[in-house]
Amino acid sequence: MPLALAEVDGLDQFITDAYAGPLTEAVAGLLPTRLREKLRSRQEPGIPRERVKCLWTLTALEHLRHRLGYSPSVTFAKLDRQFSLAAAARARRTRSNLYLYSPYAWEAFTSHYTHEPRKILFQFHPHPALERRILVEDRAKYPFVQQTFDEEAGEFLNEEMRRRSRDCWGYADRVICASAFTKESLVEVGARRELCEIIPYGIDMPHYAADEPAPETFKALFVGNGSQRKGLHHLLIAWRQASLPQNSQLTLVCRQIDPGIEALIRKIANVHLIHGASGFELTSLYKKSSLFVMPSLVEGFGFVYLEALAQGCPVLGTPNTGLPDLGTEADAIWQVQSGQIDQLGARLEFLARCLPGDSKVRARAQACAARWTWPKFRAGIRASLSQDKPNRHSRNRAAEQHT
Repeated sequence: MPLALAEVDGLDQFITDAYAGPLTEAVAGLLPTRLREKLRSRQEPGIPRERVKCLWTLTALEHLRHRLGYSPSVTFAKLDRQFSLAAAARARRTRSNLYLYSPYAWEAFTSHYTHEPRKILFQFHPHPALERRILVEDRAKYPFVQQTFDEEAGEFLNEEMRRRSRDCWGYADRVICASAFTKESLVEVGARRELCEIIPYGIDMPHYAADEPAPETFKALFVGNGSQRKGLHHLLIAWRQASLPQNSQLTLVCRQIDPGIEALIRKIANVHLIHGASGFELTSLYKKSSLFVMPSLVEGFGFVYLEALAQGCPVLGTPNTGLPDLGTEADAIWQVQSGQIDQLGARLEFLARCLPGDSKVRARAQACAARWTWPKFRAGIRASLSQDKPNRHSRNRAAEQHT
């Protein structure tokens, strides 16, 4: 998004955490391969360096708190506040507008200014009320996911921290969402539908066609946090119950995993867990897999679906994501209702029969991803900003009603 603004000289300042500047570039060659890849990815040549403010101290604090065992959700809530305050200070000094991700909006949107900044919100996740309701219902059925439920449902957050993400939409002149699912979660709590716009993310396509032969055996792949919200426990139970070919294989790539879900893995045959993978390794896994599957309970978008499609790997997910905005079964996208394990198992059985050896479906997957480019996303961001300025009184009434 900052690049979208910079491309038309509309960026006053990009406030972020770790960003690869001249010093980090100089030492990058001395770092381990995975860290070097990550650091080099945190830079965009199209954004003028003099317009980037990097809050490195907050990055250091984040990692220190993680090592000391503090709750990640509390750590992020505390540190996100500092980004918002920095944005508010910059807006006052330069009389600029505010374009903020939802975790960083509250303090900046509710501050007082001598000018009247336009306030644009990018809603990062579905509204917390919907997310919590879905997770609570699921935890009642599967209590062994308690650890990630506590983090993702906000059990460790106090009322002030909850309010930051719960109420900031009411102070926005316009809200941008990456999926219809996210938009509807805001409309459900009172946001004006006409002020919420859907702009799906984009992806950089690989420089080759999806012409590799499809795997001859059924190989499914999951990539993401091994948490309740991602529906990994649903996938594992469905995999165990489904009547799949004997040589079927499920590979899980999870940097972190819920201990209850990890214990479940040990009870199921033909499941291989990988604790993290490099970008090169992930690309290889997508190419060698018949299907990418992530039956998320609640997702703001699910960029990994688009990542899989770009590599020619068909995907299976749920409507509680950005998948309905990307395509249909004609585009190698299959969906089952979130939490419906019988549906998920039946769909796995069907795909285990039809996907192995089918290279045409892989070409359709890649063709679908090619329609969703980053230039298209950035053009959508700029188009949304060019629309007429919304009525301030209507926006403030919404904030008063919800606060």
